[in-house]
Amino acid sequence: MISCKGAKFFTCLVTLMGFIQNSSLAQPSGFDQVIIDFYQDSKSAATSPFHWQKKDRIIALSFLAATSIAFATDEESQKIFERNRTDFSNRAADFFRPLGDKLPFWVLGGMYATGLVLKDQKAKDTGYLGLRAIVITQGITTGLKYSLGRARPFAERGAYYFKGFDFSPSDFSLSLPSGHATTAFAFASVVAHQYPRWWVKYPVYLLAAGVAWSRLNDNVHFTSDVLIGGAIGYFVGEKIVHRHQKKHPNSR
Repeated sequence: MISCKGAKFFTCLVTLMGFIQNSSLAQPSGFDQVIIDFYQDSKSAATSPFHWQKKDRIIALSFLAATSIAFATDEESQKIFERNRTDFSNRAADFFRPLGDKLPFWVLGGMYATGLVLKDQKAKDTGYLGLRAIVITQGITTGLKYSLGRARPFAERGAYYFKGFDFSPSDFSLSLPSGHATTAFAFASVVAHQYPRWWVKYPVYLLAAGVAWSRLNDNVHFTSDVLIGGAIGYFVGEKIVHRHQKKHPNSR
């Protein structure tokens, strides 16, 4: 899992710096512009609920209702996934799992490199925006994991065991939200909003859903963990792309 905590978080930031060193989005001041981009992205995501329209509020309430149902039935759904776990499902999970780990970094790097070679600014932008979305969402996810301290399913402490603000926890207590789901949906959201053709957005979202399912199959997350993680990834990715496209209307 890309948890981006401690040394891993520093590594992610260093990777980001190298990735965008010559990006036109990072000019003219390089590192300073990166800090500005992160600040503005975070501010946009944090303040967006104050600007929601009626449709946005309905979506938020629907998500809250679905998450509440998932949370209330987490133990039952865990048992269902355990009963239906097979060699085939494990192999399928092995396929999807990397899509929520390091693979998105390679894909985004490939998109950026392709943009450089082919002089495709949209591909370069997508690589940079995707990396920003992943780093920001993993920061949010890590903060929530340590704040909530929810036990993982395989810890066998039940779905409602929380030990928040334990800053020396084992991996047994960092279940909520799912970092893999967050990464997968942040990546999918950026790519789908940058390339809104059906043959792009449907496959990337299906792959992200596969990542979320793999975490349930592997018994390392509850259903509500992956729902919340996926929502964080989608929401932040969408807001980052929306801000970029508003600032650069010709990039659509």
